[in-house]
Amino acid sequence: MSTHYQQVTTHFGHVFPAHVEELCELLIVLRKQFYGDLDLMLIMAIIGSRTLPARHSTAMTYQEFMDSGKEVTQAQAINIQSVAECSGIARETVRRKIQKLMTLGLVVRDEQGMLSVTNNATSELSTSTEASLQYLAALGDAYLAASREASPPKAL
Repeated sequence: MSTHYQQVTTHFGHVFPAHVEELCELLIVLRKQFYGDLDLMLIMAIIGSRTLPARHSTAMTYQEFMDSGKEVTQAQAINIQSVAECSGIARETVRRKIQKLMTLGLVVRDEQGMLSVTNNATSELSTSTEASLQYLAALGDAYLAASREASPPKAL
């Protein structure tokens, strides 16, 4: 187990309520943004994680991420079958939902059937991104507050 896991379990009473409250707020925003279809959101997230994997975004600021002119590089190809396997959603359902994402201009499919997120998705889904940031910030704040309460002040 990681040190962070142990620290979170130590401060569970502070962190978990913030997690539940903020997760509900995030899911409400995501549900609205994705027309009540959280499977659609999950499929979009899986494709997005391949389009901009963490190893390529670690030095990226939020402003750089939101820049509509940024170059999107396909780091790892993913197709409908892989999305279905990863998500646990039936392949035909994934196919229909990807068609909807393509119609919305959020996803493109190349000649080989590989999927990627469009630059348009960044601006179209900015409300969801902002809600995700709020969720992360609230968890961080709850954890830091709990850590401060648990640490006795240092003597001068």
